[in-house]
Amino acid sequence: MISKEGYVKQHFPDVDPGVRPCGNQIIVQLRTIRNATASGILLAADTQDFNKHNTQVSRLVKVGQIAFKDRSSGETWKEGAWAEVGDVVIAPKYGGFRFEVPIPGQDETAIFAVFNDYDVKMVVEANFETFDRLL
Repeated sequence: MISKEGYVKQHFPDVDPGVRPCGNQIIVQLRTIRNATASGILLAADTQDFNKHNTQVSRLVKVGQIAFKDRSSGETWKEGAWAEVGDVVIAPKYGGFRFEVPIPGQDETAIFAVFNDYDVKMVVEANFETFDRLL
């Protein structure tokens, strides 16, 4: 069983999106899509593109000033923040604003998306490999 730290290191390259969300917006980094299977079979470009547009596994990287807070008082929601920076979360498949940032020293890009704070569907706390099988 892989740890959260191991999963994050393997699937989320350390890339700064270069932007800051405003208000109740959050920025997530989508899981990096593999170019090959675990056994080394190269995936066709169409398959990689399909996977890139269908992944929902993300890492929360930045939150706006009032994300996960009461909009009128600025206080943290009474049930607490749903997620924290660094959490592996499931984000919506559709919607949001997506953009790509080059990964330094590689020919690949990191994909980021901006969503509302309430769009986080769940926080993944264990069994990270289960979500690799979704794609």
